[in-house]
Amino acid sequence: MSKIATHIWNTLEDHPWLTMIVGVFAQTWFTISNRALWFSDEVRYANAYQNLVLNGKWMVLSLNGQPYPDKPPIYFWFLWLIDTLTPANMPTVFFVGAALSGLFLLMASYYLARVLGFNKSVSLGGVLILLSTFFLAGLFHYSRMDLLFTAFIILSHVCLFQAFKQNDQGRWPLYAFLLAGVATLIKGPLGFIFPLLTSAVYLLWKGEIRRLFTIKMAQGFGAMLLLLAAWIAGVVIAEGPDFLMDTVLGKHVIQRATKTFHHREPFYYYFIAFPLAWLPWTLFAFTAPVRRAFSLERLGELWASRRQVGPRAFLWIMFGATFVFLSSLSGKVLIYILPMFPALAFLTADAMERMKPEHARSFWTSVAGLWIVLGAGLIVSGGLLPFEVPVRGMGIAATLLLAGGGAIYAVRESGSRTAILVSTLAVTLWLYPVGLMVAPSLDNAMSPKQHALKVGALADEGFKPMAYKIYSGIFTYYAGHDIAETNDWDELRSMLDTPSPVALTIREKDWKKWENRPENLRIIHRQNISGMVYLLAIRE
Repeated sequence: MSKIATHIWNTLEDHPWLTMIVGVFAQTWFTISNRALWFSDEVRYANAYQNLVLNGKWMVLSLNGQPYPDKPPIYFWFLWLIDTLTPANMPTVFFVGAALSGLFLLMASYYLARVLGFNKSVSLGGVLILLSTFFLAGLFHYSRMDLLFTAFIILSHVCLFQAFKQNDQGRWPLYAFLLAGVATLIKGPLGFIFPLLTSAVYLLWKGEIRRLFTIKMAQGFGAMLLLLAAWIAGVVIAEGPDFLMDTVLGKHVIQRATKTFHHREPFYYYFIAFPLAWLPWTLFAFTAPVRRAFSLERLGELWASRRQVGPRAFLWIMFGATFVFLSSLSGKVLIYILPMFPALAFLTADAMERMKPEHARSFWTSVAGLWIVLGAGLIVSGGLLPFEVPVRGMGIAATLLLAGGGAIYAVRESGSRTAILVSTLAVTLWLYPVGLMVAPSLDNAMSPKQHALKVGALADEGFKPMAYKIYSGIFTYYAGHDIAETNDWDELRSMLDTPSPVALTIREKDWKKWENRPENLRIIHRQNISGMVYLLAIRE
């Protein structure tokens, strides 16, 4: 490790919180509101927030004029705070919210590492690993609540570990369950299931499961239930008890976990999805000496010493239990894997500190090779991407991938700390052409904005906006009007049975198979949005 790299690493170690702030700022400031909101979650959440601010839907969110129980409200309250306390307005507030959520996730992760007892070097290394993960770096630019959701889950884990490592659990269980309750009110029950699952497996492994059933743990759990009960009471007041039981709990909690109505995937989904999302760090498993870690001898040693295990075991259980649980669910979504990222980041950083030079060199050579392959692949296949719009900046992005791979290869023998610094810098630089040129040029392929603005203009002229078989609410934010939606042909015919002029949004594949289609409908616009072609037809 060179003197310059050592100096930089030591400086970052001494100022970890500033490092995280600068890191997230460097990766996000240039993309704040420089593109349209994309299909599908960004535009839907934007309309939900719009209804919160303009129509007072604070307790039960509203989408396209209808109750939207899919998500609890706390993330949208967080956006409101940004909206209120800063000069940001819609849609800027959504991108600021994504960046700040990413920062909170890094800070919660660093705090986890320090509480678990890892030194400053491992803790910093884990944070830089997170900052240099392609998938996570991309999420810092996409407006959704999962980053903040994960941050509160991590903090709940921190407090539970604090409670388990001392005889008097103190107030840690209370803090843990309140944080888990907030996480639940950000996205859903996984907010408290993940920390409880990790704790139960960890204590079972240590033979101390009784520590999960103490008075203080019960008090903390009760406090969380009171927090959730306050929101439930608000739901009942706003929408009634039937809405709570049938829609919120029945359809959006129980059914999604046991027999989901969408996102159904096979049990092995995460065995494929996680390694891809964890790139480039997935390669560590192929170059580190993992055979010894999973040998019968090593497993026997772990079992014999299970009562003395500590931080590393906690992280492995945090990762493994979450992975197994998610794989057992009926509905599987890639974004659910985020709570596993911090655990694996610190395990990787810790292993690198103890890694033999030849293994480290092999790993960084493979990482450099991946970057170069991705860059070369982008150059060769860039023109074959399935977009109906010209994409700008692909050549620059590809060149930076090649340069990043070359830089990582050049420092592969300088130690993992130098290579981690170079990797983080390379990802940050690569994001600039992607954020400034590639992403904005994809607006007409990824955002419903163009189509929705035409719908809104027609609605202003007196046309009645309606839609058949679309993902609910995707056009409402930019249209500025609620849209009458249906998935039933008979209901669509009934909706069209009006003397008013109408503006109908329908997918091209449904338009083509529409039997007895009214002859007075005329197509005026066609847009391919995220691989699906939507038509706008009017009847004057």
